Amino acid sequence: MQYLCCHPHHRRRGFTLIELLVVIAIIAILVALLLPAVQQVREAARKSQCQDHLHNLVIAVHDYEGSFRLLPPGYISRNVTANDPATMDSASGFAWGMLTLTFLEQKPLYDQLTSELDSDDPLNIPLARTPLDIFRCPTDVGSETFPLQDRNGNTVQLAAANYVGVYGYGNPSMRPGAPNPRGCFYRNSNVKFAAITDGTSNVIMVGERASRHEFNKSLPGVDSHSTWYAALPLSTPRPGGMLMASMTEEAPSMVLGHVGQPAMGMMPAMSHTPNSTNHIISFSSLHPGGAQFALGDGKTTFFSENMDTSTFRWLGEIDDGNPVKAP
Repeated sequence: MQYLCCHPHHRRRGFTLIELLVVIAIIAILVALLLPAVQQVREAARKSQCQDHLHNLVIAVHDYEGSFRLLPPGYISRNVTANDPATMDSASGFAWGMLTLTFLEQKPLYDQLTSELDSDDPLNIPLARTPLDIFRCPTDVGSETFPLQDRNGNTVQLAAANYVGVYGYGNPSMRPGAPNPRGCFYRNSNVKFAAITDGTSNVIMVGERASRHEFNKSLPGVDSHSTWYAALPLSTPRPGGMLMASMTEEAPSMVLGHVGQPAMGMMPAMSHTPNSTNHIISFSSLHPGGAQFALGDGKTTFFSENMDTSTFRWLGEIDDGNPVKAP
């Protein structure tokens, strides 16, 4: 007779609570270590795409110059002198971004706009809200449109943009047609490449502006209200917008940015760098540490918010006799 041998039963040991907590803690630490690296990789990709946008915008400006033998005006205003303030703007308002649409694969949109009419004409204004990816920084996830009150008191929507033309030195609101020294774009500008005597590789043409600007801890942030479309004549920001809702002279800053201002009355001269809290109508971004620009030759570069203020100013002027290489 055979006897079956009974083998002892071995119970499988499970994880203790302490062991589970240790595993969870290790996973949490690994996630905490990896998350910043993942975010950095994503931001690097967004930053690269932003550079592509800036590069393509300058290439479009070059194509425009190839057709018309001069750069597009910063924006158009009729029946004004160079020294008239923005409060004298009365008509058109179409900006350099709108004028280059044909060279940005947006000819159907351009053809729908009637350039003989003003930018706030009822036939044109519905198209002004058209969002265009080429004018948006991927890092900036602000609203696609923003509200303004036009000169007739109507609330209109404009497409938001993160790129504005370089005006030069001065206040675009006070003397939109006469920066001194000048940049590539201003009111009714007709700059030719030959006029950029500092060299296109030493001059910034287009730069970033964040959709929202934080002045400092004691002041609330405000929306920047920049657009590819136009500097709507005598338009005023709606609540939550740029500066005070009663100001009408800020239309040029919708499409232009300055690299500093001289002293004006009791206000001292203003020198600053990208992302400065000094002034909303300059350049800024949501990239950490500074903002990106495209030079006149199409090359893109990142300017630190701690860069030398004189260097920043000289790079924004086309013929000041101080050619400097971009950092």
